[in-house]
Amino acid sequence: MEEKFATVLSEKSGEEAIKEACFKLKFTFSGAIKYIFVFFTSHYQPETILKTINFTLKPLGILGIQTPFLIFEEKIIEKGVVICCVNKKGVELKEFFIKSDESEHVESLLRTSLRDSPGEKFLFSFISHQFNPFHYLKGVEMSLGRIFNVLGGGYVAKYGPKNYQIINNFIGEGLVNIIGKGLEVSSLRIGGFLPIGKPFTITKSLDKRGIIIEIDNQPAINIYKDYFEEKFDTFKKNHLFPLYPLGIEENGGMHVISVVDHLEDGSLVCMGKIKEKKPIHLLLLQPSLLFESLKGVLEPFKKKEEGLVFIINSLVRKKILKEHAQEEIKLIKHHLGNKFKIIGIYSDYSLFPNKEIQEIGLEAGSLLMTLWK
Repeated sequence: MEEKFATVLSEKSGEEAIKEACFKLKFTFSGAIKYIFVFFTSHYQPETILKTINFTLKPLGILGIQTPFLIFEEKIIEKGVVICCVNKKGVELKEFFIKSDESEHVESLLRTSLRDSPGEKFLFSFISHQFNPFHYLKGVEMSLGRIFNVLGGGYVAKYGPKNYQIINNFIGEGLVNIIGKGLEVSSLRIGGFLPIGKPFTITKSLDKRGIIIEIDNQPAINIYKDYFEEKFDTFKKNHLFPLYPLGIEENGGMHVISVVDHLEDGSLVCMGKIKEKKPIHLLLLQPSLLFESLKGVLEPFKKKEEGLVFIINSLVRKKILKEHAQEEIKLIKHHLGNKFKIIGIYSDYSLFPNKEIQEIGLEAGSLLMTLWK
């Protein structure tokens, strides 16, 4: 019986890596290959990747994403190419670029694409640093609603000469979307952050721009100044804000907000959805407590049948965990076992259906696991 999913890794240099990965896949599938997902670090040329895949595998469709780091099974890969083949019967994927993050443009294009693809669907989105994710999400919610199964990730910085993306025979730096059906796709977030001290309240913000202006009617930056006291100047000088994210409480849950910068007036520039009048905490990630709870957190996935686990991990999480980042991936593989193939990428933020508050979530700091069946 032919496999529904196949994954291969090559860490060789240049064209040799692409050739090796393609030939490994060629031996896995004897017949025609439907869809190829290729994830690669900045060490490789997308033109070479595209040419080699088309010549060797001749797939029906190709999606490629450049990423700073890769995940393959229990390893974090700093240089390499991962190819995933989806050959499940009944799967249909429609890939397209969106060239503008204007909400009306996004809404119009998604409505047209959905009209041409009836049935239960999911949407994968990968957003380059050139686009504002808040504008994009507004367009998505206008066209698909607030509870559509949207998954993906994006970048706020460049991690190479360009943040390359591939769709079929096109290479660019756009906003990649895949509308698919025929796959059962579920998701699970792994946070592990603990609140420090008492909660505060966001009293003034620019929600659509991701800026917190005031917390408890004081400049937002004071939440760090009060906590670090005499060490605050060093904290600020070394730009350590991402290591201590903020957590917003809502409907019994907490989503992580990464602070990426501060302004002269004391405002905090954040990656994540901001909402005034909501309780907010300083957060700390304790690896020992995270790893103790990991087995229970993964239980919903362990009960599933075999499938493909695609991880969209957080670059700031990797920075916070340091040497423990690799340990987290190893433990995920250990708890899930060999019935799941595991691959993944790293991004600045992830997109997911936030069922707790009935909206499409945007978060930096958590690990997003998606299961494809």
